[in-house]
Amino acid sequence: MKNDKKIWFIEQYAHRIWTVSLSLAQEAARAGQYGRGYAVVAHEARIYSDKLFEYAEKIRFDGADKGKYKGLTDLTVMLGYLAVNAALEIQRMSDVNMDFNIPKSMAVFAEELRRLAIALSDLNDKPVWRGQFTLPEITYPLESTRNAGFFFMFSIGGVPLVESIDHIQEVYYLPADDITDGSARLRSVRIPVIDCYRRLNLRHKNMVKERHSVAVVCPARGNAEARYAVPIDDLELNALFYSKTGHAVPPNRGHAFADYARECWDAVGGDQLVFVDWAKFIE
Repeated sequence: MKNDKKIWFIEQYAHRIWTVSLSLAQEAARAGQYGRGYAVVAHEARIYSDKLFEYAEKIRFDGADKGKYKGLTDLTVMLGYLAVNAALEIQRMSDVNMDFNIPKSMAVFAEELRRLAIALSDLNDKPVWRGQFTLPEITYPLESTRNAGFFFMFSIGGVPLVESIDHIQEVYYLPADDITDGSARLRSVRIPVIDCYRRLNLRHKNMVKERHSVAVVCPARGNAEARYAVPIDDLELNALFYSKTGHAVPPNRGHAFADYARECWDAVGGDQLVFVDWAKFIE
């Protein structure tokens, strides 16, 4: 694709992101105190929109090379993660009694952010998103250990893992230099890092070596102080899924996280879904 055409697309996507950010801000205001998370998403969407406009101008006047298009890769991943965080906010608000149209419209905007992230990915010489998760359906249980609900699927060292969205605060994409001395700098605050890679001698599979994808985990729901940054492989855009209640089974002994499993479910097709016991890493 020629540079002029690529610049035009980038500017169009930047404008659409800016429009979505305004709509998100309006819905967040309507939701009152329950819309504070969405107000943050709206603010970050505006920041990414501005960065895309600036990026397009830089390419127009300075020309394009592989180094400059790397910036587009970063913005694409950030926007994709913002869409995941928006979806997390929707689920956190699902039990709140409010105007039904508010979460419904927010879901539309979250999906629009996801579509825009995919569209930006298509502008890269090498698409950012490598594919989509295969989200297994849980078999009907003989005995249940959890209620049905939404879950967050990710991977560490290429090993697929699952977590309840109740324990996931948000996902980040940050410079590797921000993870030092056992902590990570997130929003100007440093929080402890649970480095499963180092503990289990796993290899990073993130797409951009200069940055790391991080999930902010809250093992104790409702305890804002018990937050941990967990470096993960780059997420796919369908990281959230709804599941029936799972039947708990022992994890396969060959599984990298077998000794750190909080719970394990059998899934259709013979796969297993492993939930990590974060406390064992913290001890």
